[in-house]
Amino acid sequence: MGISLQGQTYTAARVHFSNLGTFTQQQLEDAAGVHEGTKLTATDLGAAAQKLVDTGYFDDMSATVEGKVTAVTVEFEDKPTPLDHMMHVGFENFIWLTHDEVVAAIRARIPLFNEYLLDNSPHLPDLKAALTGALAARSIVAELSCEDFESTLRHPRREIGCRIVKPAIRVANIKLGGVTPTLLPLVQKSVNATARTAYTEGPANETTADRILAPLLDAGYIQATLTDATPVPSAIADNTVPVVLTAQLSPGDIFHVSAITFAGNEFLSADAFASTAKLHAGDVASRHDLLETLAPLDMAYRRKAYMDVIIHAVPTIDAGNRQVAYTVTVDPGEQYRLHDVTANNLDTAAKADFDRGFLMKAGDLYDPEYVATFLKQNTALRALAGYSAAFKAYADPNSHTVDLVISFVRGGSGTSVTVH
Repeated sequence: MGISLQGQTYTAARVHFSNLGTFTQQQLEDAAGVHEGTKLTATDLGAAAQKLVDTGYFDDMSATVEGKVTAVTVEFEDKPTPLDHMMHVGFENFIWLTHDEVVAAIRARIPLFNEYLLDNSPHLPDLKAALTGALAARSIVAELSCEDFESTLRHPRREIGCRIVKPAIRVANIKLGGVTPTLLPLVQKSVNATARTAYTEGPANETTADRILAPLLDAGYIQATLTDATPVPSAIADNTVPVVLTAQLSPGDIFHVSAITFAGNEFLSADAFASTAKLHAGDVASRHDLLETLAPLDMAYRRKAYMDVIIHAVPTIDAGNRQVAYTVTVDPGEQYRLHDVTANNLDTAAKADFDRGFLMKAGDLYDPEYVATFLKQNTALRALAGYSAAFKAYADPNSHTVDLVISFVRGGSGTSVTVH
């Protein structure tokens, strides 16, 4: 951090930031505590720059002054952290607060909050405290959770999801407008499936709206949407909040596939992609079948440690003929390597078998399929017989490494995998 002040008290006539990033001039001035008319010394300027560094939103920062002592330009040379090195923050079920109210409450504690935070950000406690306080102001006593959601084929964006854990918020009833007799069987199916489930607006892999629209999207209504969705909560009873969701359904038309094109690459050839495809030209444009078609391509990259891979199926819509052509491309992201592996709850013999048999070591490319099938593929490790295991992979998007924690349990069967 370079600061050119020498024992003087200066008066700021202008404050300049070399890179505003996603912030406004006012936000940065407020966060630094420096405005036009502010009197400051070298110590003050250093503290102002450090305040900005401490927000966690900058990779680099320096501060200098130029001009007359009574009217200096305060220059902040700043390098905001790129958003693709951070995690978007989503809010799943804050039904008593609008999105703007949520953001305003958080900014009261984290002035530069731009709906992104670093993974394992030191601001997470502040974020939870802000949300808890905003709910308390509405006489809602709530227990909150903020957890990482890793990239998946269905939801290809790593996010921090904040939700109300207690009281439990559940769908009690759904009232949809725009339902025609033709759509009634599909809508009735989705409403029945969604009733009594947890209410969520995201960033969970499947939101309440997703569950309602699923049968329509799978039946070729590729433009089906819900508008004016409004969750109306009832009083808290037995630590549960029943929600009545009202919304307007806009189904659009049924579309068929005119083509699905993938050029092929080093991980999956065009022929191999076509050989497993569940969706073909002439088929109803089912979202389920599209995801099934993309799944082998997604897994081909994840096996090679591309944990942030995004598979794009870009639609070209011919509304007049009610047809859609999909062009499939891949945004692979970076490869991840194993940083550390911890095996819990094993006796001495089983731990020795694990250390000998678990061949993915620190520094190796991370393969989630190897982790998921480890016990099934290593039945010769007799000391591990009778154990089941749950795996949690903690991915760091900055270092592109994974810390793997394996919790073994005697008895049971199979393996469960959770990625954070």
